[in-house]
Amino acid sequence: MTINTLIVILSIVLLPVALILTCLPYLTRKTESFGVSIPEMVYDTEPLQMIRKRYVRSMLLLTVVSVGGFIWAGSIMTANEETLSKVFATFIMLLIVLSFLVYLKFHNEMKRIKKESNWTQDKTQKVLVRTDFRAQRLNYSNLWYGIPFTIAILTTLLTSLFYDRLPNVLSMQINFAGVVTDSVEKSYRTAFLLPIMQSYLILLFIFINTIIAKSKQQLNAEAPERSFQQVTLFRRRWSLFLLFTSTLLTIMFSFMQWSYFYPANQHMVPIVSLVCSGIILIAALALSFSTGQGGSRIQTAGVEQLDSVDRDDDIHWKLGQIYFNPKDPAIFLEKRFGIGWTINFARPIAWLLLIGLIATAVGIPILLTL
Repeated sequence: MTINTLIVILSIVLLPVALILTCLPYLTRKTESFGVSIPEMVYDTEPLQMIRKRYVRSMLLLTVVSVGGFIWAGSIMTANEETLSKVFATFIMLLIVLSFLVYLKFHNEMKRIKKESNWTQDKTQKVLVRTDFRAQRLNYSNLWYGIPFTIAILTTLLTSLFYDRLPNVLSMQINFAGVVTDSVEKSYRTAFLLPIMQSYLILLFIFINTIIAKSKQQLNAEAPERSFQQVTLFRRRWSLFLLFTSTLLTIMFSFMQWSYFYPANQHMVPIVSLVCSGIILIAALALSFSTGQGGSRIQTAGVEQLDSVDRDDDIHWKLGQIYFNPKDPAIFLEKRFGIGWTINFARPIAWLLLIGLIATAVGIPILLTL
């Protein structure tokens, strides 16, 4: 594969990331706008429609500049695939940082609009809690992860049985031309790196799946029954997506492991990796746009209570995205601007879990390849 072809492929990969960042105001809950809590009844008013459209225009311009900048940087460099990948990662990070700065501008503008409008003046602020919430099937059972675990165990057993057939040098990185660009000497640590990573990822997905069921319930006081149905479907859909992703990644790692025994097929490793990543990305995009944060894009029935709104807790959301509330016992809750979950940064256990996950993800490959 030529460098120019790889530039085109990576540019295409950059677009879905930009698409999600651009459309976030339309994917978040209708009770939140740019990290600021609002009554759902004002979501479709003209001022808020205009601010969302201006955000989209700003992000589209940023996307054009980012993709164009990457193509320009890649074309003027006499680079190999590894260098180009580093340039690509740099532009991804740059896009995320600049998009956050764009978000901050609109976040501050939204705070000003809310202060001037005083939407909640004649409304009763409530925190809605359903005692039967945890009794619902909010996620798929962790027992389903027996499927990827079985694949991982079989991969480990086969590697153990045929360890002597492994080549003396194991490839760690292969370019699209099938050329090995990074390798390590065979040892029990390096030979079982991929099976260990399989197990780590499965355990990580089980942990996230548990978070989906245990995270703080957030129901809309303006539409209690409708939001209850939306939140339930939202959690179950993402739970199913996690199971699908875990199984597909486990299969992908097993293919990579088995390619050690058949070096002639190693040129397929980057292709299979790209296809699997593409499938997961497309599925994530489809789920995000069809479901929305908290199920906000799911059409359900329910009687609205126009005299009530959610309690204003903006004070606990730093910059509209970082939740810090020492009085809230919840560790996990939904993001305000984006899709998925975040942590209560006022809880020490949340910090320990976050640091532990990052340290384990970074430490396993280092320890096993030293």
